[in-house]
Parts: sequence; structure tokens; C-alpha cells
Amino acid sequence: MLATRRTSSAIGRKVYGFGGSGRQRLAQGLFRFSVIGALFGSASHAIGLAGVALHPLADAPFQLRLAGLGMALLGSLLTVFAQSDMGRCWRVGVPEAVPDALVTTGLFGVSRNPVFLGMLMLAVGLALALSSAVMIVCAAAFCLACEIQVRDEERLLENAFGAEYAAYRQSVRRWI
Repeated sequence: MLATRRTSSAIGRKVYGFGGSGRQRLAQGLFRFSVIGALFGSASHAIGLAGVALHPLADAPFQLRLAGLGMALLGSLLTVFAQSDMGRCWRVGVPEAVPDALVTTGLFGVSRNPVFLGMLMLAVGLALALSSAVMIVCAAAFCLACEIQVRDEERLLENAFGAEYAAYRQSVRRWI
């Protein structure tokens, strides 16, 4: 949220802009559902609320839960650093106005989607750490939303940057 607010101020317009297509509305709805559900699930777990959907599905070993928390933390850090690498080009959704430039340096020299990669690590890490039905469903919804969003953004960048994006796409993997 801070990156979104900071970049909106820097470019003089909102960076939040899911397109009007059905795919974009679906991605936006999945993102909202998964974030709100994960916040609810995490908060409920933290304060000890019991409920069938919030109980762990299996008695996960402490090491797996700890690894999930570590993955979630690393994912959060990766997201923050990747957003920082984007600077003024940071956008949420597929906006009407394309970014000023194609970001291909920093973390974007290793992965075309380090922001999404970090957020996916966070979602999967939380699902491993808390392993309740709510967290697993939220992580799955988030993964689907990311897949839709990445493909839509790839089309936007290909149309906007043509040969430059094609060369970047050939030299840098989508994920890692």
C-alpha cells in the first residue's frame, strides 16, 4: 500500500488500475478475496479463534510451520525490494496508461515478475505455516489471480514495448 501511495504521488495519478475486461475483474476479485481471507485467517489464528475452517488440516511439524513463516518473510522482503526496483513504473493491475519504461535491471534482471514471486512466496508460506482450509484456499486464489495478471501484463508490455520486451522476455525467465 505504501509503494502504491508513494508512486501515485510521484507520477501525479493513481497507479491502481485494473482494466475493465472480465479477466481483469476476475483477477481483482481473486486478489481481494485472497488478501482479505488471509488477513482474517491470520488474525483469527493469532487471537485463538477456533472454527472448522481455521483449524490446521493436519498436524504439521514445527519445522514445516517455521519454514512457512520463513518463506512468508522472505516473500515480503522480495516484494518490497522488487517494488522499489520498479520506482515510478510500479503499477497495480493493467492500467490504461503504460509505464514510462520497461524495467529490466535489479531483481527484474533475474525474474520478469519478482513482485509477484515475492507475493506468491508470502501466500504459500502463510498456507504452510497456518495450514488451515481458509489459508490454503486463499493461497490458491492468489496463485490463480497472479497467473491471470502476469499473462495480461505480458500482453500489455509486448504491445507497449515491442521488440524491447521480446528481447527481455527471451533473456529473462517469467519466474526464476
